[in-house]
Amino acid sequence: MGEIKGMGRRDFLKTAALSGLALGGAAALTGCAPSTGAEKGASANASAGADVAWDKEVDVLVIGSGTGAFAALVAAAKGAESVCLVEKGTMWGGTAATSGGGLAVPLTYAATDAGITDSKEEVVKYFTNATDGRVDQAVLNSFIDNGSTFIDWISEEMGWKFAASPLFGDYYEPMDGWIPMGRGSLGAADASGSLSAAQMWDQMKAKVEGYGAEVLMDTPATELITDGAGTVLGAVCGGKNIKANAVIVATGGFDHNDEMRAKYHPFKIMATNAVPTNTGDGQLMGMAIGASVSYMDRCWGAPAILTTGDDPEALIAEGRIAQEIAGTDWAMYRGLPGAVVVNKKGRRIGNEAGPYDLFNQAFAYYDTGEPGHVNIPAYFICDAACWATYSLPGHTVGAVGDGEDSYFNETYGGEATDPSEVPAHFVKADTLEELAEKLGIDAAGLAAEITAFNENAAKGVDPVYHRGEKHLDINTTGVMAGSRTDLANPVLAPLATGPFYGAVYVPGTCGTAGGLTINENAQVVNVNGEPIEHLYAVGNCSSGVSGGTYVHGGISLGSGAVMSWVAVNHALATKA
Repeated sequence: MGEIKGMGRRDFLKTAALSGLALGGAAALTGCAPSTGAEKGASANASAGADVAWDKEVDVLVIGSGTGAFAALVAAAKGAESVCLVEKGTMWGGTAATSGGGLAVPLTYAATDAGITDSKEEVVKYFTNATDGRVDQAVLNSFIDNGSTFIDWISEEMGWKFAASPLFGDYYEPMDGWIPMGRGSLGAADASGSLSAAQMWDQMKAKVEGYGAEVLMDTPATELITDGAGTVLGAVCGGKNIKANAVIVATGGFDHNDEMRAKYHPFKIMATNAVPTNTGDGQLMGMAIGASVSYMDRCWGAPAILTTGDDPEALIAEGRIAQEIAGTDWAMYRGLPGAVVVNKKGRRIGNEAGPYDLFNQAFAYYDTGEPGHVNIPAYFICDAACWATYSLPGHTVGAVGDGEDSYFNETYGGEATDPSEVPAHFVKADTLEELAEKLGIDAAGLAAEITAFNENAAKGVDPVYHRGEKHLDINTTGVMAGSRTDLANPVLAPLATGPFYGAVYVPGTCGTAGGLTINENAQVVNVNGEPIEHLYAVGNCSSGVSGGTYVHGGISLGSGAVMSWVAVNHALATKA
């Protein structure tokens, strides 16, 4: 293998941005309804193991090719007698393969290479504080203790080199234990340079199959099969009974299950870029055999400019979700100079330059005076200067900032669209009053809010939400905005010049965060906290390692990968 290139700041930033760009492929996936077998109690479970006619027998069965790809790779590489991975959809890797590809793992060589000083005590402190104490300490310790070993192993196995970046670092600032970078979104490179998530997953698939493991696409798992004592013997996959010594469930979240979102989430989630096959199958199959679930009220928040043409009021009333790709706002829209997000009363709802998950939580505010979630939906608003300077969904300006070195150009550059052409999901108005009328915002409230905002923004300050004061504001949103030096604050500018532009802005997700409760071995436990023999869960169908909290970029992939390592090593009774 040729020399592995280190990943520079710009390479990593470009790779991370694929979270927004690569998702276009997910839009073509065909949705699948939740498995009726699991909902009805998994009829095959009524049969004793001896009564089941097995169509296939394997050592390790992995259900799902997102973070489950790591489990299949570890099992195949570490000598499992036979490995079978089944994927419900037709696209390998699911939502994971359309993400930014960064893995959140603490205390790795990547952090050391970047000169980061950190410790297990500080990591535990940060996770505990950021999650309000909801994190399972045993699971967290397992994640921390195994993370560095896993990164060392997969770096050797795949020929990857991971690098830390200040982009998408710790999100809960300032929490005790917080550090600016080194834990979140470790990006991978190989001899050819930076790797996108799609490239990483393609390479893992080749490795998995190279070891002789079987990959079955378009093969949904519908039931877990147990014996009379509750031990998992296998699963029904694609209508076939597959027997396994270990079943590792990695089916993702329940974004596209309207009933489950309504049951478990405290406020409406109206958009998602998770693949349509994420319908809670793993959670439902596990619950059908007595598994406990945790953190089902949480999601990996990713708010969005609604570009799909869906009526937001209909989404709310009918409890539906939009498959939103283009408008997902990682940090590149709401925090731009000359832009804000307001509610129907015209009031800003949070620090627009803050992390996407934190901003998503602003939608949860409940108005006790006029009962309801006053921030749902909200509205993205920008002025003519912002519109002329930055690309927005359906609107491309071409070059931005400092020419070829601009992150924004590398990531979102392209042939400029006609600035006079306004995409259907935006409205245009000569005045803020007219814009308020078109969007259904209280005009007087909006005028007062923008007047106060503009006076402070001209000075580079935000006394209300402190926009631009935090490390991530500057090193993520500020970078997205071109790291401008012509402003007193790189993420603040007044909305001063008409015409003005507005769009519906809604709570969204890149995956739900709750699922089957796991212990420190990634074993699924029952309602009494006892392990269900031979059953493991990783990724978004599990309770994870962070108490359902998006502690930093890449926690979904990072935790799923590390706990896949933990699960397989426990299942194979090998030393991790």
